[in-house]
Amino acid sequence: MEPAPDKTSRTQEERTSATRARLVEATLDLLLSKGYAGTTTVDIAARAGLTRGALAHHYSGKDELVVEAFDRHLTIVTQEIRTYATLVRDGSLSLDDFIDRVWTIFSGRFFMLTLEEVTAARHNDFLRVRLVARTRDFHDSLDAIWRHFFDETGLNPLEIEVMLNATLCLLRGMGVQTVLRDDPVYFRRLLRFWKSILKEQIKAATTAAAGSKGKAE
Repeated sequence: MEPAPDKTSRTQEERTSATRARLVEATLDLLLSKGYAGTTTVDIAARAGLTRGALAHHYSGKDELVVEAFDRHLTIVTQEIRTYATLVRDGSLSLDDFIDRVWTIFSGRFFMLTLEEVTAARHNDFLRVRLVARTRDFHDSLDAIWRHFFDETGLNPLEIEVMLNATLCLLRGMGVQTVLRDDPVYFRRLLRFWKSILKEQIKAATTAAAGSKGKAE
């Protein structure tokens, strides 16, 4: 007969998880409102409604908290990206719609938090090494969906990769620009222009692939 679960231990684990979640959420809120440089462990503990001792019991310092906060937020966004994959496969999400959805990510809370963390990582080896490792899953998820749109176009894998990276670079640049420019019409025009470029590339590749197939036959 197996021993009964230790209810006290389970309760303690639940309390630990809840405490860490409060600290992580407080860290995200403060990074967004005060920035990395302006956020301290004192601020985080106060925002979470905890003592500095409670924070120190769970995390060695601000950077460890920032990494976990980034990791948790990135996991949520990656899961959101993966839900798009199902919509893409069943044909209910077009390339245009997919780009619009990714733009909402790059123009909102997620990107602003990422901007803070990446800027801090420029001079912080602890952050940089860990953030690089944690972004791979996010980009792998984007890459898998992106390639689905180009399966039958005749574009080779390198061309598809370049188009994805160019798209992400554009969206990142637009995201940075939103800090200084509140102009939704301007950004919609940029998106329309880029979508037209992608369509031209797809059309040209598809036409070339069809022509090559016809000659082979």
